Amino acid sequence: MLLHSSGGSGTWEKANINTLVEEALNLAYHGARAQGQSINITLQLELDPSAAPIELVRQDVTRVLVNLFGNGFYAAGKKAEASGALPPMLKVSTRELGNGVEIRVRDNGVGIPPEHRDKIFQPFFTTKPTGEGTGLGLSISYDIIAQEHGGTIEVDSRVGEFTEFKVYLPRRSGAGIRGVA
Repeated sequence: MLLHSSGGSGTWEKANINTLVEEALNLAYHGARAQGQSINITLQLELDPSAAPIELVRQDVTRVLVNLFGNGFYAAGKKAEASGALPPMLKVSTRELGNGVEIRVRDNGVGIPPEHRDKIFQPFFTTKPTGEGTGLGLSISYDIIAQEHGGTIEVDSRVGEFTEFKVYLPRRSGAGIRGVA
């Protein structure tokens, strides 16, 4: 709740997006294991070596990535648990776009029904069973990316096949981005 009302007080700094993605993936993976989840997932990284450093609030973007990775672990694990189908997989990629960078997070999990896709960034909306999610992770992630960093976060999904989040972070111009002096 406090994160929703906070005004993005973190420090802006240049960061290597590939390093940040790898650190967040490590945090999410070990965090899930520490919570007792058995993680048996194939991780596929496709990090663009030409991705130039980008100015961002490191701890906030890390929070977004950890949330997206954790959701991917959960969805892919649930599908594998229910059907014994394909082994769970999480694919993470970065791409240099010149005016910004793109991060994609794709799982081969249960997917998000079309009627829920327009709601998933709303506070307290969750597709998880009661007690397994607060409905705040994606809402906070949206605020961090769209409001604090001036970027976009989009979702594509097919029920029973995949969910892919696409995050775009623009290169900072200073105009219209909260926290910029």
